[in-house]
This record gives sequence, C-alpha cells and structure tokens, in this order.
Amino acid sequence: MILDRISYQELFPNGNFANRRLGLEGSLSPGENPIEAWNEMRKIALEYQQTQAPIDFDECRGSKVVDVNPVNTTIQGIIEDIGNCTVVDEVNSLGVQVGLKAYSAIAEQYPDVKDAYLKKLQELTKIS
Repeated sequence: MILDRISYQELFPNGNFANRRLGLEGSLSPGENPIEAWNEMRKIALEYQQTQAPIDFDECRGSKVVDVNPVNTTIQGIIEDIGNCTVVDEVNSLGVQVGLKAYSAIAEQYPDVKDAYLKKLQELTKIS
C-alpha cells in the first residue's frame, strides 16, 4: 500500500448542542511517518480551535468547579415575603390565611424565619 495523503477531522462542541467540525488534509513527504503527521495535524486543529472559540473542556465533561451560594433561596424568599406583609391576620374568600399568621408554622421550624416573623409581628402590632 502506498500512503501518500493524510487527513484529520475533529468535532468541537460550541455549547447548546452546536458543534464545529474542523478538518485538515495534506500530502505525506517521502519517508514521513504518517502517525507523526497525523499528530501534527491534530495539534494544528486544536490550536486553531482554541484561538477561534476556546472550549472549557472541564465544563464539557461536567467536572467544572463552581462556587455555590450557601443561602437557601427558599428560606430567603419566605423572609422577603414576611417583610412584605401588611396585616397580621387576614383570610381570603376561600378561608385561607394570607396575612402574617400564614407564616407562623414555618417560623417555628427555622430560626431565621422566626426572627423575621417576630420582627414583622412587632412592627405590625405597633401600627394597629
């Protein structure tokens, strides 16, 4: 067999399930090692890809380390809702508590919520 041409192709992820296919093709010089030529083509393709659209390979593998905000947004949201209350005791047309008292049960379970609840209760009872 006479091997005189060589090609290399690679599919690069660009995010959102979009990909870029990059390929090179060339002729082998007499006596040139095809494996070394192929590795050189691969090196050229990778360098080109990194200059055009760098890939965060750790992110693609799902192993990227990110900082996680330790604040529980659900609890924080409840505390914000408590801060927005304007009445202590109000029931809607379906008989559901919609005033500050709606948060009394959860306030007993979470100290941060209880602090916000008691502070708002004190504020609203002074107004009345």
